[in-house]
Amino acid sequence: MRDTPLNRLLAWAVLGAVLSTQYPVPGAAQDIPAIGQPTADFYGAAGSGVKVAWQLDRAEVPEDGEVVATLKVTNVTNPGKVTRPDLKNRDDFRTLFVVTDVPGPPAVGPREVAFAYRLRPRNRQTAEVPGLRFHYYNRAAAAGKQFPLTTAAAVPITVTAVAPKAAAPAVPLAEPDRLFAVATGPDVLGRPATTPGMWAWVAIGLAGPVSAAVWFVLWQRLYPGAARLARIRRSRAARRAVDAIRRAGRAPDPPAAVAAAVLGYLRARHPLPPGAATPPEVAAALAEFGVPAADAAATADLLRACDAARFAPAGDGGAGLAAVAEALVARLEAA
Repeated sequence: MRDTPLNRLLAWAVLGAVLSTQYPVPGAAQDIPAIGQPTADFYGAAGSGVKVAWQLDRAEVPEDGEVVATLKVTNVTNPGKVTRPDLKNRDDFRTLFVVTDVPGPPAVGPREVAFAYRLRPRNRQTAEVPGLRFHYYNRAAAAGKQFPLTTAAAVPITVTAVAPKAAAPAVPLAEPDRLFAVATGPDVLGRPATTPGMWAWVAIGLAGPVSAAVWFVLWQRLYPGAARLARIRRSRAARRAVDAIRRAGRAPDPPAAVAAAVLGYLRARHPLPPGAATPPEVAAALAEFGVPAADAAATADLLRACDAARFAPAGDGGAGLAAVAEALVARLEAA
């Protein structure tokens, strides 16, 4: 290899990569191997001389209260990668406390991380926050001992009885004494002055049927029956057809527009077969649906006239066909 500045630069780069692999910089983030990791109590911490400890916001808590317990992990080189121990799934914690994770990310420092929990004692017999086993990865340790164990020592607490609630202050009675006197004598069984009269009972008796009748009328308006829905649907189809027929004169092919408007109305009112397009097919389909023979024949005649006008010499532009079609729709709608 020739001794050039570029070759010297490449050689130094290779040498630096080899040295960084063999002699890592102290305190740098460490890649934790997947092989050999403990099956329990390992939360992804790495470092040398890692320590864990509980810190409580108070040592005495009422039975219906909570204590905030913070697990502080120090001397870690990867504080942002340490995962929160799940105390809710640990028998030693859930038998003594109702565990709730304090929301939000953990407190992360240069070489430490802290996880906060809310612990509600389950009974007065709870005497401590249990210890927590904590494995971590130490790259500098000998092979087979790179996952040492440290423990957060148990912390004693005192669970006190629930403080009795103060009785609500008595509300003085501001009413006259006669209202609290006990009535005696034959007048007790007499009819009270506030007993409803006959008309009041009649009104009460009629309130139910009248309310039911009003609700029935409203229900019919809000939810019309099948027959009324069919009438509404037909009237809408007729309006759309008449509008289309009246606009047919402005279409490029007025007779075709008139025929399309009539067929659209018929398909909206009667479920014509998809293949019914010629005048005889439409007349036969209408006859099957109970349309009078004269109306079915008039419909077929109109469709034939539209077909003839489409291929006939220029005439009235479909104005006469539009008038016949509008009259036909009105007659079919009234049937």
